[in-house]
Amino acid sequence: MMDFEETAMRILLVLAIIMIVIVIIGISSTIVYGWGTKHGDNKPTEKGCNAAHTLKEYARLVDDMKCKGEPELKEFMEKYHSSMNEEQHKCIEHRADLGNELYEDEIMKCYKKHD
Repeated sequence: MMDFEETAMRILLVLAIIMIVIVIIGISSTIVYGWGTKHGDNKPTEKGCNAAHTLKEYARLVDDMKCKGEPELKEFMEKYHSSMNEEQHKCIEHRADLGNELYEDEIMKCYKKHD
């Protein structure tokens, strides 16, 4: 039969092992999935979108939460047309036609889906 001290030590050992496992899982998920990285200051602006010169750069800025806005389709297509493939072009026009507006998350989806 175990005495109180031995039981307490075993409980502490089990708790320490659980804590170590939680820390290891947290660190590895951050490394593997990149959680908690590249998300700017969470205050995206339309000015942030102006830094993009290609559709890929625009999508990256949206993903990094540095860009926000509803660009006008005509201006957007003029600026990024040369960096789009045919599927991305059709996807973006289709998204704009659905709601008569083009949102940054839709642009990002079109880029990722047809890249």
